[in-house]
Amino acid sequence: MFDAWMPGAERIDGGRAPGPSGIGAPRAVWTVTGSGPDAWSAEEEARRLVEESRSVHLVWNPLTGEVVQSLAATRRSRMPMGRTYRYALHVDHGNEGRVCLTVAVVARAEEPFTDGPMLGLSPILEWLDSWDVPRRWPAGPPGHGGAPAEELERAWSRGGHFSHDQVPGSPSKGPGPLDGARLFSAPDDPGMPTPPEPRLPAQRPTAVSRG
Repeated sequence: MFDAWMPGAERIDGGRAPGPSGIGAPRAVWTVTGSGPDAWSAEEEARRLVEESRSVHLVWNPLTGEVVQSLAATRRSRMPMGRTYRYALHVDHGNEGRVCLTVAVVARAEEPFTDGPMLGLSPILEWLDSWDVPRRWPAGPPGHGGAPAEELERAWSRGGHFSHDQVPGSPSKGPGPLDGARLFSAPDDPGMPTPPEPRLPAQRPTAVSRG
């Protein structure tokens, strides 16, 4: 059964987003917000991305387990995924596939979130599974990048999970090197820490994966 909204996730309005009838392999793309999970909540970061017209499907804080959804699975992320020039046209790869679900983790690229606790991960993986996104990394270890464009395009055509920098034509250098096997293992939640206090607008971090 396909559920456009992840069960248990907080919902906010992500604004208008395209919903083309994409065909092909389903995909999930992982990125990071560039902010510390000990200081910023998933809701704060989700609202920031909406304000920047860069809405994603899920924003997840791995320290608290908080998950916020701003776009239904049937819509397309407003964050730039990657574009290539093909047949005299620019192809937006975020519009390809039956679904292309984006997960922005409240974390920094230089501090891989797979090295720490990943509270609330199991429900996220189960939701992605429900959309038939296979648990595999076709482009290799996530967050390492550096593969030739032709190799990335072949991997992308297979569907599965990708780091943001593995999307063909991606402008991102994130989310940094991740332990893909541990991410799929969904380690048991050891507890639910207290969410961080809200920050002032002037203290907002930089945008997702611009570095």
